[in-house]
Amino acid sequence: MSRPAAGAAPALLAETTRWLHGHGGRMRGPGAAADRGTGPAELVECRHVGHAVVVAPNGRVLVLGDPQRVTFARSAVKPFQAAASLELAGRDLPDRLVAVGWASHLAEPPHLSAVRELLEVAALSPDDLTTPAVGVSAGSEVATARLRHNCSGKHALFALAGKAVGCRGAALLDPDGPLQRHVLATVATATGPIAGVGVDGCGAPAVAIPLAGLARAFRDLARSDGRWSRGAAAGRAEPLMVGGTGRLETALLTRGVVAKPGAEGVFGAGWRDAHGGTWGAAIKVEDGAQRASSAALHALLADAGVVQAEVWQPPPVLGGGRPAGSVRAAGPVLGLAEQLRGVGLRC
Repeated sequence: MSRPAAGAAPALLAETTRWLHGHGGRMRGPGAAADRGTGPAELVECRHVGHAVVVAPNGRVLVLGDPQRVTFARSAVKPFQAAASLELAGRDLPDRLVAVGWASHLAEPPHLSAVRELLEVAALSPDDLTTPAVGVSAGSEVATARLRHNCSGKHALFALAGKAVGCRGAALLDPDGPLQRHVLATVATATGPIAGVGVDGCGAPAVAIPLAGLARAFRDLARSDGRWSRGAAAGRAEPLMVGGTGRLETALLTRGVVAKPGAEGVFGAGWRDAHGGTWGAAIKVEDGAQRASSAALHALLADAGVVQAEVWQPPPVLGGGRPAGSVRAAGPVLGLAEQLRGVGLRC
């Protein structure tokens, strides 16, 4: 599982199960014993394959699948996009505003309040946001829809930085404009060369990078000093602002692990070990299932002893609004965690 050749086949990272009914119509949970002749108590409904990369403090790389799998990192690079925006803005902002600037938030009241405050710093309003107004075509509800978009904090930072370089509106998202040229160059400093640029769901440029580059970036994000330390410190201080209630990234930030998911099954995390060494991890699930990448990352960190398992639990699979199955990490992920424990003793 360590150092496979580029192009290696994806590995099994997680499974989604759905419980089977026992006799009498009672739902059988994953811990229930199967009755003779009735088959298993649960059925694996989906197997999620993908790639996982961990970079140790000494540079050693441990992987499942292909470490050079090029993927759109999506919102996982928001900490670096936020750092670039803050550099241009030249403003000293409170932790909660810095944290919401790299959030994929749930539009909970604290998130909306923080984005409004961030816009006020720039003397702007929700009408100035460049996030999509999904499902709304006209009227005052457009601004509210833009504000509630999960990327509104990033776009508020874009607007603040844009004032410093003389661009606004659609120009804020132009990959050839002054703002995004700086943002893309900053992301490349963190991740290594960018393989390509597309359009993210929010309309901002989306970078395609090798997964190993994302893992190295999160290793550096976990440092207590350097170019990325301001944003990481803000996320640790205000973990709810980065994700929201029940989100894995928020739970990990409360334990000092800097973590950020991206759409389509991407997740990055960085942490410091007991000796002060910094580690980075990145996961990509091929079918894009976010619940699978979350379950795999949680199990990897918990089994490796980085966090306690109780810090977060994968939400259950639902049936009729009630728990009816589970999402769990697969054996290869637990094997990678065992390797991490071994490498940790030597680093």
